[in-house]
Amino acid sequence: MLLPCPACGAEVRFKSRTSVFQVCSFCTSMLVRTDVKLESIGKMAALSPDMSMIQIGTRGRFGKNTFEVIGKQRMQWEHGAWTEWYVYFDDGRDAWLAEAQGFTMMSFMVEECPALPGIESLEAGQEFTFNRIQYVIEDIKTATALGGLGELPAETHKGKTSTSVDLSGPDNKFASIDFSDDRPKLFLGSYVDFEDFKFENLKELDGW
Repeated sequence: MLLPCPACGAEVRFKSRTSVFQVCSFCTSMLVRTDVKLESIGKMAALSPDMSMIQIGTRGRFGKNTFEVIGKQRMQWEHGAWTEWYVYFDDGRDAWLAEAQGFTMMSFMVEECPALPGIESLEAGQEFTFNRIQYVIEDIKTATALGGLGELPAETHKGKTSTSVDLSGPDNKFASIDFSDDRPKLFLGSYVDFEDFKFENLKELDGW
């Protein structure tokens, strides 16, 4: 879908049907999609350069399927920062590719999230079973958005906070529960070696 940016008139393309937020690549306006219209809600703060080789437009493989990176958000908490890449698969699915502390994880949102206890009753070491797989809570953290780029499934801006619970399972399984909205969202996926994604169109870094 192509829509004109209400701030500068540039064409803005939405590849995923579930995306409702995008940062205009020409004027950095934050745009919210409602039906077939775009509303500008201000300017996105510039993101500081990072050492990731992934960029919007990078393509890769996960299993037998190919995907393209269409959005980015950078998050920070008291012990560091990480990058979340919003990806769109050629078969119409969307997912999140995260880079944190040298690890890469691909995860998909579970449409029918099982009943979950409140965030206040959770703690590291607790066990949960999702899709017959047992997971253990590794950490619970509140993070602040540093900003975003490209196409995203929800509104984001510098300073927006969210609380998430990260869990690990057998065979590199990974789970995350996002408590940033009224209803928690569950994401299931796995840790994957960077090279196994068979990336194309990576960013060139000075000195590499």
